[in-house]
Amino acid sequence: MKIQGFSIYGKCIVFTLAVVLFLVFQLVPFKGLGFILSIVSIFAIVFSLLSCNFFTRVMSIIFLTLGTLMVGSKGISFLSYVKLYGDMLYLLSLFAIVPLLSIPIQAGGYREVFKQLFQGRIHSSSHLYRTITGLSYFLGCFLNMAAVPITHASVKSTVDAWPIKKPERFLASSIIQGFSLPIMWTPLSGILGVVLYVTKVEWLNIFPALLCISLVTLGFNWLIFTLVERVKQSGVDQKEVAAAEASPLFYRKMSQIVLAIVLLLFLIVSVDAIFSLGLVVSVTLLTLPFAWIWCLLLRKSTDYWPGVKHHFTHKIVDMSESFSIFLSAGFFVQALHYSGNDHLVNQLFVQYDKMVGVHLFLITLPFLTLLFSFIGMHPIVVVNLLAQSLKTDVLGITPEQIAVAFLGGAVLTFYLGPFSGTLGLMSSIINVRPMRIAGWSLLYAAAFSLVLTISVFLI
Repeated sequence: MKIQGFSIYGKCIVFTLAVVLFLVFQLVPFKGLGFILSIVSIFAIVFSLLSCNFFTRVMSIIFLTLGTLMVGSKGISFLSYVKLYGDMLYLLSLFAIVPLLSIPIQAGGYREVFKQLFQGRIHSSSHLYRTITGLSYFLGCFLNMAAVPITHASVKSTVDAWPIKKPERFLASSIIQGFSLPIMWTPLSGILGVVLYVTKVEWLNIFPALLCISLVTLGFNWLIFTLVERVKQSGVDQKEVAAAEASPLFYRKMSQIVLAIVLLLFLIVSVDAIFSLGLVVSVTLLTLPFAWIWCLLLRKSTDYWPGVKHHFTHKIVDMSESFSIFLSAGFFVQALHYSGNDHLVNQLFVQYDKMVGVHLFLITLPFLTLLFSFIGMHPIVVVNLLAQSLKTDVLGITPEQIAVAFLGGAVLTFYLGPFSGTLGLMSSIINVRPMRIAGWSLLYAAAFSLVLTISVFLI
């Protein structure tokens, strides 16, 4: 019991220290702090390995072992070896800080406003599907994974009240299909941050294309659902229902949250353009003060700091899997570069590109990301491992095409990947196996693949 308590306390301190030191290092980059950050990253791996699940532990140990063997065979000093750690702390800092945006959502009573979207305003199952996917899409723009449980809590009672034959399937698929799409363009998305980091592509250069892909796919999803419902003749009552009169409070609250999100996105892009910190770092640095100012304007500032304290003393210790696998994968990538083996990986892609042609190469790249997800690798890890080994000038494709392809693969993984996190979270909420939930989205994933394939060649 004492060992477990020590482990929890140690993780809380080490994980928080790693995030804080990383952010300080971005603002005051001096060598000594970078070395300390690498040491803290090693401690974070050790503590996370003590409590993560078996599969994550095995994958992390494999990355650490292979990386150590690669650099050991080339000859490396102890100090240089230590400096290889800490590569993906930018992403872990994002994951640790962004959930703080849920504090003003909770303090401002916005969850109750979301529930009012469904009260007396739904007149068909298709309309209900569009509303749920729309809400999930909207919340996914800035709340990431937190959007899934918040949307579920907001809509479950409405779905249960409708005569839908399979409410669990309806609810899970609609939330996932809405949530998965904005992750490819929102600056608060971890996968977008990684793709931009490793491909060196500017967000504004591909934002219009990414937004169009997600919105067109969302429209396709609505169309597919409507057509399927008509073919099935589900028997759900489709008669029109008079819409309930929305209260002034409803419009005021919705205006507040829309304005807040637009302002946050504007600040992120502006800070990144002015200071060139990188999109992920800009998001991470702005989230904490932005959430506090939001609470301050709501006159709920007394709720903020206790929420922050609870997050860093309780919620951050649940990030063991993330710290273990991402820091280990980051070390492996650095070891790959140090040993020169990244050139071998690039040669494999070059040969594959020559064998199938550039068009088929781009088409299959998203599915390669999805394939790796079925052996337990998160799309972020896959992108970090593969994208840094791809030389676009040698392959004859643009960095923008690679970025869009990888982001498309991430969306497919969130749709269908049993280990992506999304399906696991939804599985725990509705008590249905992840693979079964994935099967519910096959048709919609096919529609997204079609939109993605066309878009990659138009960029």
